[in-house]
Amino acid sequence: MKPALLLITALALIAAAASAPQTQQTDPSNWSAKDAHQGFTVAADAYSNAERAKKTFGKADPYKAGILAVDVFFKNDLKDPVHVDLSTIRLDVDGPNGQHFRLPALTAPQAAEQIAHPKAPSMPRPRLPIPLPSGGKERGIEKKLTPFSLQSDIVPPNGTLRGMLFFDMGGHFELVPHSAVYIPDVKSVASENAMIYFDVPLGPKKQP
Repeated sequence: MKPALLLITALALIAAAASAPQTQQTDPSNWSAKDAHQGFTVAADAYSNAERAKKTFGKADPYKAGILAVDVFFKNDLKDPVHVDLSTIRLDVDGPNGQHFRLPALTAPQAAEQIAHPKAPSMPRPRLPIPLPSGGKERGIEKKLTPFSLQSDIVPPNGTLRGMLFFDMGGHFELVPHSAVYIPDVKSVASENAMIYFDVPLGPKKQP
C-alpha cells in the first residue's frame, strides 16, 4: 500500500472515530473478553443488559428485537495496516443444554429491518443475506445504527478501530455467557499469510 493511501486511510479512520457515538467510557484494552497474538488484539463487550442497551441506542435498541450488540475493539501493534474481513465474523454459541449455533454478524440494514419489525422470541438463528425493501422506519433506525457500526475493515499501523457488531440471538440473552465472537480472517496487508483466528469468549474464562 502506497504511503499516500496509508495517510488517507488513517485520516479517514480518525475522522470516523471522532464522529462515532461513545459507547463505553473505560479503556477497551482493559476489557476482560479479549484475544491477542501476533501483534494484534481483539476485545469485545456484549450489551446483554436491557437497560444498558436502551440507554445507548434509544429507539434503535436492538435488544428489544432479540439482537445482541457487541462493542468490538481492534488494536494493531504492527507497522503495517491490518485487514479484517467483517463478512466472515460470527458468534459461536455453545449452550449448556447442547445448543450449538453459528450466527453471522448482521449488517446495519438487516438489524434495522428486524428492529423495525421484531418477531416473537425464538432460538438463535442465522440471518439470511437477502436484501429487503426498507420503509421510512427502517431507514430511520439504520441511520441511527450506522454510526455505531464498524466504519472500516482496515486497522491502521499502531492504531485502533472500534465499533458495534450485531447478532440475532432470538432474545436468548441467557446464552451470551456461553458465546464467543469468532474472527477467522485477519491479515496484514504486507503479508500473504493470514493470522491465526481470534476467538473472544463473552462469558467467564474457563479454568485450565
